Amino acid sequence: MALINFLTRVYFADRVLEDALAEQMKILGIARPLIVTDEAGATDEPLSRVVDALPPGCASSICYVKVSPTIDVMVSDLELEQIRIASNDHDCDGFIGLGGEPVLRLVRRAVYQRTYRAYEGPARALQSSAFRKCAPLIAIPTTSACVGLQPILAHEARGSRRMSAVDCTMLPDAVLCDPTLTVEQDAHATAAAGMDALTHCLEAYLGMTWNPPADGIALDGIRRAMGNLDQAVHDGSNLRARREMMAAALDAGLASQKGLGAVEALSHALEAEVGHALQHGCLHAALLPVVLSFNAPAICDRMGTLRSILGAGRDLDVMQSFTSLGASIHLPSNLAALKLDSAACQRVAKRAAEHPATRTNPRHIKAADYAWMLEHVE
Repeated sequence: MALINFLTRVYFADRVLEDALAEQMKILGIARPLIVTDEAGATDEPLSRVVDALPPGCASSICYVKVSPTIDVMVSDLELEQIRIASNDHDCDGFIGLGGEPVLRLVRRAVYQRTYRAYEGPARALQSSAFRKCAPLIAIPTTSACVGLQPILAHEARGSRRMSAVDCTMLPDAVLCDPTLTVEQDAHATAAAGMDALTHCLEAYLGMTWNPPADGIALDGIRRAMGNLDQAVHDGSNLRARREMMAAALDAGLASQKGLGAVEALSHALEAEVGHALQHGCLHAALLPVVLSFNAPAICDRMGTLRSILGAGRDLDVMQSFTSLGASIHLPSNLAALKLDSAACQRVAKRAAEHPATRTNPRHIKAADYAWMLEHVE
């Protein structure tokens, strides 16, 4: 079992859920946890494993929430209020988030709001050494798309007030990365989740922010994802490939603190426009070729390193290799399913230009550039 204490405490191993959950609850002082999972999790094996792994005498309760399949659709006050009421009714002293990226983002927002209320304002909350002690959180991811470490837009946690900042303070106190929890994912979900992790690693590496440690982590994630995603999709029982993809997701979460780019900005903007017509990773697969083409003049100096980690020679078309991977795992190569008209494209372009990920894209980008990309997605 590996303990990684970078940004937060991360345990990584097969069946680490059973090995570390009780220990982490003791460390964090959680005796009455609220387990937050989605409605589909009511009959899933991961939930039963969490319940079985709780320490003796633990007074837990479960909150089933309905979340969007996409990860950046604004969570309604109703969902956050549902968690708040459940935590108050059961006098919970901590949270356990169980599920994919939508669930983990939701519970992180709920934790933030609880602390926000306790300190009567974000400034005091963020400056306080006791910030996390208001509501400790253990994240248990069940997909290889995320591990609960990706940055969250501040406005997502603070309600309808729009803010163009990334809030990195809402990290879980501990993350339990257990690859065996991902084996229930079907092929399409595995493909979308893996492409999500791969794209986050790629955009973090290519981004303009100076962060050498994040670059190294991102490159490791790219290598793992490119070498194992196809196998994880086509042979879901291959635990080694599942383990490698969860490692890539961990790399993505750690490296994305550096900042992402135009694929992420456009994906979020499209989700705000059309909802969950396509999963987040599917949007990444469709958008990646055109974004890489646009960014090409600014990233040519990094192509050599990418070729090296992919184990290929100087003649490799790096951009084509990512496109070919998406095709091999049957992810969409275009946005036809969204049926966007010209007006919708303009709204999406404007929204993407305002997204924080635009600021760390390797090439300067404006709304007109995003509109051009949407027109040229094959």
